[in-house]
Parts: sequence; C-alpha cells; structure tokens
Amino acid sequence: MALPPLYKYLDVRGAKLTLGNQCFRFAKPSEFQDNTDMKAEGLFSDELDEALATMPDSFVDAIMTNLYAPPTCPANLRPGVVKMQAVLRAHPEVAPAVKEGLRKDPEKAGLGLERWKERAGAFVNETNDFLQNYRVLCVTTDKASDRMWKEYAQADQGIALRLTPSIEKDSKFLKFAPVNYLEKRPPVFAKTVEFAAESLFGNQTERARATLHGIIYAKTNPYKFESEYRLAIPLGEGEEDYRTLPYHPEELGELYLGAAMTAADKEEIVALAKALNAAIAVFQARRGKDGQITFDEA
Repeated sequence: MALPPLYKYLDVRGAKLTLGNQCFRFAKPSEFQDNTDMKAEGLFSDELDEALATMPDSFVDAIMTNLYAPPTCPANLRPGVVKMQAVLRAHPEVAPAVKEGLRKDPEKAGLGLERWKERAGAFVNETNDFLQNYRVLCVTTDKASDRMWKEYAQADQGIALRLTPSIEKDSKFLKFAPVNYLEKRPPVFAKTVEFAAESLFGNQTERARATLHGIIYAKTNPYKFESEYRLAIPLGEGEEDYRTLPYHPEELGELYLGAAMTAADKEEIVALAKALNAAIAVFQARRGKDGQITFDEA
C-alpha cells in the first residue's frame, strides 16, 4: 500500500540538526509525551479477576477447537495437553464435566487465580520492558495542524519537512505504518480463550510479533489530532543503542517554514536545506485571522 504524504514537525534546534546532520532522531518510548504510549494496558480486555475466572473453560474450549493440532506450549505441559486431546477426541461429550472439574479445583490444574494474577502481571511487565528496546520515528499526514505547529514546531517558530521514502533505494522509511486510535490502550489478548489457544497451540514467534504490532501502532483518542504514522525498529541483541537514522537527500522534497520563524533562523535553515537538496521546495506558513494555516511558495 502506497504511503500518503508524510510530514515531520521540528523545533528550530531539531530542524538545524536534522538538516545539518542528514539524519532523523529516533525517540525511546519512555520519552513520549503520552506516558502510556507503547504500553500494554493489561493481559486481557476484561478486568483481570473476571477474565481469569473463565480460564478453566477457556483452556478446554481451546483444546476442543484444536483436537488434532500439535501442542507448542512448554515441553513439561505437552503430555497433559496431548492426553486431554485424546480424551476429548474420543468423548467430546465430557467437555462440560472437564470444565466443571477444573472450576472446582483449578489449583490442581495449574489454573489457580493468584498464580495466574502473578503470571499475568509479570507477562505485561516483560512485554512493556521489551518495548523500551524499540526506537521510534513519528510523522504525520497533516502539515497544517494548528495544534501540531504549536506543540511540535515550537509555537510556529519551527518547521515541517515532507518525507518521501525512496522506493529505488529501498528506504527504511517505506516501513512507516499508520497509528490506530482507540478508546483505551490495547491488551495483550482480547479474550482468555485466545490466550489459551495461543499458549497451547500457537506459533509463539508470530504471536509475539502480532501482539507487539498491535501495541506499538496504537494510541488513545485524545491524540487523534496527530494523524500519526510511525516507524518502530527494535534494537538487535547486543546492538549498541542508536538514536539517529540517515536519510537520502532527495527524500526531503518540501520544507515548510513556521509563521513565527525569525529571519535569522529562516536564512540558516533554508541554506542548510538547499545545501542538502538543491531541488527542495520551500513554503512559508501563514496564519489567517481565523487561525487557519496556509502556505505560500517562499
């Protein structure tokens, strides 16, 4: 899918560094303005006690829908799962009784509430800690956002740059993806039965990838004004921390100067941009009496 026009807002200092050093600065999730961004809300969408109470039923339902699937859970759990599959294949009618037995003595089956609360909390914390290894670049599809110019471009003193990822050079910036805006942060799993099925039979690598993607590319509705796309790249094992990523000069095709930019900053920033890409188009932002932002060729 082709990317829409993408823009990066920068304050004056960020503009000079980005143009002068020919690279964008990545952020760590812990530095985001929204301190809940790139965090899992919880293991499930329901309240934890309520969700965990359904765990015995969920595990039996997961086995019933995967009677012939090879278990991918930890090796010490597989014999019990295989045995349960055999029983339910031969006598599917006993499933309600099995559920009832697990509900009566969940501790014996390893489904005790307190144990799973502890595991759920640990899993969410581990997921959120892992997400701190990502380096993120955020852009927007809206170059004329009043709030973005105020909050991310130093109250109209900064700039916006249009970034057009190079297809010919297989640019990493082609991997930008849209952010989904939600009422609340997404959980790791929507339902306990999904957790049970994935835990017992899922592709653990694919599950982790899908789970992380859903959390990384989600924000809450108060940030919908940002119209954000983001690029999130994890640090490799043993890889030295990095905070910048170079771009190709031709990937910056348009420069938008803030309506309140000083003449001195304008002169310096335009010179840096032209030295980088002589063909860059330069526009001056204007604010109308109604506050609406428009642009003139500079």
